[in-house]
Amino acid sequence: MKEIYRAHENGMPVVGPTYLARAIGVSKSTAHHMLKNMERMGYGRYIERKGFVLNERGMEEARKIMRKHRLLESFLATIFSLSPEKACMEADKIDAYAGDELIEMIEEKYNYECCPCGNEIPK
Repeated sequence: MKEIYRAHENGMPVVGPTYLARAIGVSKSTAHHMLKNMERMGYGRYIERKGFVLNERGMEEARKIMRKHRLLESFLATIFSLSPEKACMEADKIDAYAGDELIEMIEEKYNYECCPCGNEIPK
């Protein structure tokens, strides 16, 4: 979901399995199955031979995931003086486990608007 959102931010509204496979380091077949599963979960539509397009529900979920990731990334960079790349890598490892209460505390205390990479933190 994060890579699809990043692609969307960069002007790529349709994300194909080849792009996703390269972005997350899996096979094209695995990426294809992931996109089809996201369609079954109601996050968008998979268009054969083109790729996946997020619907409103998918976009809302993607924003929530990226918000959590980028707030954690910003927090880690601030607290531990990590480089933007290292903060992003570490946030990737824990963002799925961080609870909403922790994210809200980070947001309230630090009021970040952009992550260390310069990307906007979704509201």
